[in-house]
Amino acid sequence: MTFSLLLLAGALCGIIMILGGILLLYKGAISLSNVSGEDAFTLEYKNELRISTQYPALGIFIIGLMFVTFSLVIGKPEHHRLVIKGIAQDMDQPVTIRLKASSWVSGRAHNGEVLETFYPNMDILQIEVTAPGYNPLVKPIAIDASDIEADLGQFTMDLSVEKPVVSTEVSGRFESELSTIPQATFGGTL
Repeated sequence: MTFSLLLLAGALCGIIMILGGILLLYKGAISLSNVSGEDAFTLEYKNELRISTQYPALGIFIIGLMFVTFSLVIGKPEHHRLVIKGIAQDMDQPVTIRLKASSWVSGRAHNGEVLETFYPNMDILQIEVTAPGYNPLVKPIAIDASDIEADLGQFTMDLSVEKPVVSTEVSGRFESELSTIPQATFGGTL
């Protein structure tokens, strides 16, 4: 939260400097026509990048743009992509994939009040492949800074329960019992 507020403050400072410079130009307090003989404003970064101008008023705009640019570059979120692919063999059920992170457990006992600090490590994830009637398939993967692909290859899952054998034939015992059921008759007046 504090980092986000600092980024927002930096971007707002840059916008205020740019708008303030435009306002000062409009009021005539500064002018772009005043050219100094030497560089009035110079920015240099590690002797590799050098920006200089002979118009002192442009310094306000350049500093404002730097605030906005740094806030945008530093505040850019990191998104990592994970592609999971594989081929389920001999499966007649839909497959569900879940990603799980490790669990972190406190080693302390508490008497009503809980105050813990955890430092979670998200570098290792577990891929869990499940399907109805099958035991889950679990595979750990390590995550690095680049886009990653987890290839499960061709996999089979073990049945957790045996499929019942269903017979479509009616046994002779039931046929004799079905013949003793009286037929329903409908009649009467309304």
